[in-house]
Amino acid sequence: MMKTLFLHPPSFDGFDGGAGSRYQARREVRSFWYPAWLAQPAALVPGSRLIDAPPARLRLEDVLPLAGDYELVVMHTSTPSFASDVRVAEALKDANPRLKLGLVGAKVAVEPEASLAASRAIDFVAREEFDFTCREVAEGRPFADIDGLSYHGGPGIVHNRARAVLEDMDLLPFVTEVYKRDPDRELFQRLSEAPVSVARYRRGCPRNAASACGRRPSADTATGCAASPMSSKKCASQKRISHR
Repeated sequence: MMKTLFLHPPSFDGFDGGAGSRYQARREVRSFWYPAWLAQPAALVPGSRLIDAPPARLRLEDVLPLAGDYELVVMHTSTPSFASDVRVAEALKDANPRLKLGLVGAKVAVEPEASLAASRAIDFVAREEFDFTCREVAEGRPFADIDGLSYHGGPGIVHNRARAVLEDMDLLPFVTEVYKRDPDRELFQRLSEAPVSVARYRRGCPRNAASACGRRPSADTATGCAASPMSSKKCASQKRISHR
């Protein structure tokens, strides 16, 4: 297994790097969600680390020294932050040319070719549901054998076949251990004065909200995420873990 860093890259002060898609502007209050979309693949990769830079007020100079400590970096990106995230990727690759670096998020899921063409520092992007895609990259599998991956191959860009939508949510580990271990930062959510723990037992939108689902019922078209629930037994185990 490659030594892997999951990174929400540094950005401008107040930029929300933790919601399902990164918020496109500074908020009027300091408010950050848990980094759920990176925590899930981090839970699948033993020995990995998750850093959520914006809430921790980490700058590029803070994370750049880590480049030499890892073999693989997976960064979450978005349309408003993409140009800045590419600069972070290029700086990390300059610091460690042997580093494998990939991007995840809705931006690269719907525009994989344009995203890869933006910089040779980006080795791959993981489309659709990227949890197991990231794990297979970390396992050192050849890029050509990994579903849901787009990458620089030879003279052009290669798009592997789409990864099948995950139907059995019980295959995913819970992320509570990742939250307990890694986010060295404050978590702000202004809807509550006390810390709040949220256990998500499904993904996608079960209510077919147009903003999340477009025209496909019970799925998130940007990520290909089905709105399939975890079993009650698995949810019960999550409750025990979250109360340790």
